[in-house]
Amino acid sequence: MKKATVRQIVHSFAKLNQSLRAGETVEITAHGKPIGQYTKAPARRVKMPNFYKACQLGYGPAVGDELAKRILADVQTDESLP
Repeated sequence: MKKATVRQIVHSFAKLNQSLRAGETVEITAHGKPIGQYTKAPARRVKMPNFYKACQLGYGPAVGDELAKRILADVQTDESLP
């Protein structure tokens, strides 16, 4: 486990954070005594839709417009109910 002083954390946190891998921990010390630990969290992966493939399959603005019209029509009919 790496060690860093409070002064190092305050003045060069970005540099320290970049040097760590996900899940790696640094022990923080003050006057030579441990006061805490910092563990870099793993990066969250967000799966994005494949918009290019969806366009190739025929999905596009026209499909979205039709869906919006259907939703708005359903909302308007629901508002008329007591």
